[in-house]
Amino acid sequence: MNDSRLRAVMACAAVTLVLLSFAPWWVVRWTSMRYGSGQVTEHVTTASAWTASTGWSVGIVLGVIAAIGWLWWPPPLPRHRRSAFAATVAVAAVATTVGTRVAIVLERGATTASYAIVPATGDGPRIGDIVRDSLSSGTAGWGFYAGVVVLLTIAVCALVGRRAGRRSRSLT
Repeated sequence: MNDSRLRAVMACAAVTLVLLSFAPWWVVRWTSMRYGSGQVTEHVTTASAWTASTGWSVGIVLGVIAAIGWLWWPPPLPRHRRSAFAATVAVAAVATTVGTRVAIVLERGATTASYAIVPATGDGPRIGDIVRDSLSSGTAGWGFYAGVVVLLTIAVCALVGRRAGRRSRSLT
């Protein structure tokens, strides 16, 4: 892949990552039943990466830094350093994002959904509330998976750019 195509893919991936960061990264679904009538209502609450998790927010920032660093590295510095920097930061972004998801799964353990009667008023979080960095219920939304794919694209582009940089240096 030539450098201009790689630059286009990297730029598109960076913009896509920023846009995806506002998509639903965490989803909580629950059902409520009205006392007396038995009316059942399905509810869904979603949160973006920014409002759901600090780890995901850091992963997105690292991914954007990797892409921008790869695209606008100062010209007098060697190209292979640009790719090494971007690849390192992009891999750290993927590790942070996926590691945060794994930590959520491990923290929750093997808990299953349960039914609870909760008063309609009161202080503190209620059923369906998404509390940042305390994702005890729910699951990852489509934004998380799409974000990981885009972060992997940024990492692969940076690694391919690094390999191409090494190859061009060895030919000269």
